[in-house]
Amino acid sequence: MSVAGPRPADAVAAPIGPAVAPARRALAPGVPLGLAWPAALLAIGALAFVARLALMVRGGGLTGIGGYDDGVYYAAADALVHGRLPYRDFLFLQPPGVVLATAPFAALGVLTSDAFGFAVAHVAFMAVGAGSAVLVASLLRRHGRTAAVLGGLLYAVFSPAVYAERSVLLEPLGTIGVLLALRLLQRTSGDRRWTVLAGVAAGAAVDVKIWYVVAAAVLAASAAGRRVPFVAGFVAAVAAGYLPFVVAAPAASVREIVLDQLGRPRAPQSLLFRAGEVLGARAFGPVSARTVAELLIAVALVVGAVAALERSARVFAVLLAADGLVLVVAPSWFSHYAALTAPPLALCFGVAVSRLLRAVPRPAARIALVAVVVLGIAALNEGQDRRRVGTALPAAIVAAHGSTRGCVLADDPTALATMDVLSRDLAQPRCTVWPDVTGWTYDRDGIRVSGRLLARRSNDVWQDDLVHYLEAGQAVILVRPDTGLGRESLDEVHRGRVIAASGRFVLRAAR
Repeated sequence: MSVAGPRPADAVAAPIGPAVAPARRALAPGVPLGLAWPAALLAIGALAFVARLALMVRGGGLTGIGGYDDGVYYAAADALVHGRLPYRDFLFLQPPGVVLATAPFAALGVLTSDAFGFAVAHVAFMAVGAGSAVLVASLLRRHGRTAAVLGGLLYAVFSPAVYAERSVLLEPLGTIGVLLALRLLQRTSGDRRWTVLAGVAAGAAVDVKIWYVVAAAVLAASAAGRRVPFVAGFVAAVAAGYLPFVVAAPAASVREIVLDQLGRPRAPQSLLFRAGEVLGARAFGPVSARTVAELLIAVALVVGAVAALERSARVFAVLLAADGLVLVVAPSWFSHYAALTAPPLALCFGVAVSRLLRAVPRPAARIALVAVVVLGIAALNEGQDRRRVGTALPAAIVAAHGSTRGCVLADDPTALATMDVLSRDLAQPRCTVWPDVTGWTYDRDGIRVSGRLLARRSNDVWQDDLVHYLEAGQAVILVRPDTGLGRESLDEVHRGRVIAASGRFVLRAAR
C-alpha cells in the first residue's frame, strides 16, 4: 500500500534484502556528501553513550550500589573466571550468555581490581547500547536519512533504553543481537552466509535471555526463502551457549533457567502501568503520567500500524506487537524490562516519520515538522534521563577491606566488587560466595502457601539460610533493603563488632 503524493528520492522503500542506495544528499550544508551519513551515525552513537554514562555518573557512579542485577552478573562472571560453573557450582537464574560476555571484564578485575573491572564492564555495556542506537538508524536508512536520524535519535535518548543500557544487564546484549540479525537479513543478497550470521546473532540474544526467542521466531518467519540457514545459525548459537552448562548440570540448569523463572509471582502492576514504563511516560507539566501514558499508547498504536503498511517495515511492527505481548504476560516486572520493545518502537517511529515527511510537500513545513519531532523527543525523555541511579559506597567502607582478612560477605555482590574483595573471596576454596543472594527465594527457599510464594520476611527457611550464609565469613555488610531480613535476623547479623561505618553502611565482623 502506498501513500499518494510526491516521494523524495531518499525515502524509497524496499523489501528485506540488499539496501536500496539512497540519493547522495548531505544532511547539513557544508558537510561533504561522503561524510554526512557516517557523521550522523557517529553523533547518534556518541549521544546514546553520553546519555547512558550521565545516568550513572549523576548517581552512584560506575560502581554504585542499587542495581543488584549488574552485581549478580559480574559476580557470576568472576566466579566463572575462578573455575566455578553456573548451575553446577552456584545458583544462577538466567541463561549463561551474560556470564560469558562479562567474563573478560571480570578477568580484567582479577588482574587489576574488582572495582576497575566492574566499571569497565559498565562502560562496555553502555557502548553496546550506543551501537544499538546506530543500528536503529542504519536499519531506517532506506526510509530516508532524516527519518533514520530521528529514529536513531529517539533510541539514543529513549528513557527505557537508556535505563536498561546503563549497566551490566541482559537487555543491552539481547537488543544488539536482534538488531544485528535484522541488519544482516536486510543486507543479504542470496548469500547464505549472511543469513546464517543473522541466525547466530538471534541465537546469541536467546543465550542471554529466553524472552528473545519470540523475536527470533519473528525474524525467522520474515526470512522468506532463507529460513533454513537462519535456523541453522540460530540453533548453532543456542547450542554453543547452553550445552556446555546443561551437560555439566542438566537438572539444575533446567530448573534455574526455566522452572524458577516460570514460578515467579505475578507482579501487581496494572497493564497501563507497564505500558507507561514501556513508553517512558511521566508527568509533563500539569498533565499526569497516566494521561501521558494514554496519549503515548495511542501514538505507539499509530506508528505500529503505519509500519505494518510498509512491506519492508512490516517486521518492525510484528516485533513491536510480539515483544509487547511478552511484556504483558511476563509474571514479574522490573523497569529495565521495558527495553524489550524499545528497538521496534524506535524503528516503527522512524518509518512513520518517513511517511509523514512524504505527505508534507513544502521544504519549510518539513523543517518545522522535524523541529517539532526533535523537541518532542527531547521533552518527553529529558526528565527521565536526568535521574540519579544508584548510591556510591562510602570511601570509608571501601577502604576498610584492607583491614579485613578472610571472606567478606554481603547481601549484594556489588558491594564486594566495589570493595575489591570479590575476587579475593572467590580465590579461597573454602569461601562460599552467592552471586545471586535473593535468587534462592525462587529456588530452594521458595516456600509456597496456597500456591503463592511466602514473603521473604515471613519465610523462616530463607531467614535461617541467609543468616547462616552471612555469618560464614569473617566480615559482613548489608546494603540492600529488598533482601528481606527480618528483625531477628538483623539482630543476629548486627551482633558483630563494627569495623567501619558511614551513614547507613556498616561493615561488621561476623560472629
